[in-house]
Amino acid sequence: MIGVLDLESPQPNYFTEDHVQTLSILAANLAVSLENARLYEQLARDEARLERDLQAAKRIQGALLRPVPAEDYGLEMAARYPSAREVCGDLYEFLRYGPQQLGIALGDVSGKGTAAALYGAVAIGIMRSLAPQKLQPAEMLKQMNQLVGERRIEGRFMTACFATWQKGRQKLRVSNAGQSQPLLYKHGRCGKIELTGFPLGIFEEVTYDEWSVTLDSGNILVFHSDGIAETMNSEGQFFGTTRLTKLIEQHHEASATEIADMILREVDWFTQSAPLSDDRTLVVAKVR
Repeated sequence: MIGVLDLESPQPNYFTEDHVQTLSILAANLAVSLENARLYEQLARDEARLERDLQAAKRIQGALLRPVPAEDYGLEMAARYPSAREVCGDLYEFLRYGPQQLGIALGDVSGKGTAAALYGAVAIGIMRSLAPQKLQPAEMLKQMNQLVGERRIEGRFMTACFATWQKGRQKLRVSNAGQSQPLLYKHGRCGKIELTGFPLGIFEEVTYDEWSVTLDSGNILVFHSDGIAETMNSEGQFFGTTRLTKLIEQHHEASATEIADMILREVDWFTQSAPLSDDRTLVVAKVR
């Protein structure tokens, strides 16, 4: 029972069968309205609770993603991760191998939202557990592939790119597991580091190629998720890697922070500030 509708009259036998029928129809309509109001109120409470939970998840994820290292590794660095939802399916990580060596990772979990973010948190935990071994990129991705595969949930997988940087020797090593190919500005030109590999967590016993290069002052390395180059505008055009590389070439004298912010501004302008359809994550490193 939702409620009681009561009609009274000082006159005896005032109400007729017509009154009863009219009141019955009115009562049914009122019952529906009251129930709808109750359900709407419950829905509003549930949505408010969900919003609080999502904001809490966003704060937790922000705490999991480490800030750019304060130590001097001979690099200017910047990281950005605006997400298509309150939480992000992309991830990045910095692994301190010692005062002279740093690991840099960027990954993208299949799907979006809370489930992807939680799976990304698992991947970050795996990387941190492997950090004491100071693994080079190919071996890091090989071991991550095995461990991520053992924890695969609902068919999810992830792409990742991992690099190590050795200060002093100025040596960069890179491996890729299906992630968007990182970009390197060197000798006045910006191009892709053309490494490919299977995403993590799909196949067992996978090995990965490793590429190395010696960098000089002013060289720039850009890790980016597919939400950058594959962003589409209202005319169906992709932002594309070519626009991205030209942008870096034109502004190579800017700082890492300025380059990261400029890339996101250009992508936002390209899409005319449309809502994000995919997560856009960047890590920019510039050799001092």
